[in-house]
Amino acid sequence: GAVFATSMQRQTNARIEQTLIAEVRLAAELLSHAAASTATTPDALTQEMDAEADRLGSRLGARVTLIAPDGRVLGDSAEPLDNLPTLENHATRPEVLAAQTAGLGTARRFSATLGIDMLYVAAPVQHSSIAFVRVALPLTDIRQQLRTVLTATLAALGIALLGAGAIAFVIL
Repeated sequence: GAVFATSMQRQTNARIEQTLIAEVRLAAELLSHAAASTATTPDALTQEMDAEADRLGSRLGARVTLIAPDGRVLGDSAEPLDNLPTLENHATRPEVLAAQTAGLGTARRFSATLGIDMLYVAAPVQHSSIAFVRVALPLTDIRQQLRTVLTATLAALGIALLGAGAIAFVIL
C-alpha cells in the first residue's frame, strides 16, 4: 500500500506537471498567433493583456500570467487589474529565467502574491507585447488530488486486511 501510494504520488505529480507544460505551450502558441495589440497607451495595453490572461485562465482552470520583455506583469488571471502595477518584476523568477534560456521553465515555490505554494511553468511567446506566458496551479490542489488517491489506496488496503482477517478466522 505504501509503495503503491508513493508510486501514485510520483506519477500524479509528473502527470500534473506534464499537463501544465502542455497548457503553457498551447497558451504560448495561441498568443504568438494573436494579432498585435491595438492599445495606444500603457494602461490600455495592460487592460487588454489582463483581459486575455483572465480569458486563458478561465479556459485552462489555472493561473495565467502574461509577462512583458522587461519583466512587468501585463496580465494575471489571479490578480485584479488595479493590483498589477504593484506586483514585483517577474524577470528574475526561476521559471522565467529557465524559459528564457531553455525555452521552458518550471518551479515549485511559495507565491508571495497569493500566500501559497505553487507549481509554475513558463514559456516564451513570439508576440509584440508579451515575452513570456506562465501557467500555475496551487500545490494545495495537487496535494488534494494526491490525498484522494492515498485515501482510496488506504481504504482498499483496509478492506483487504479485514477480508484477510475474516478468512483467517473462518479457516482457523
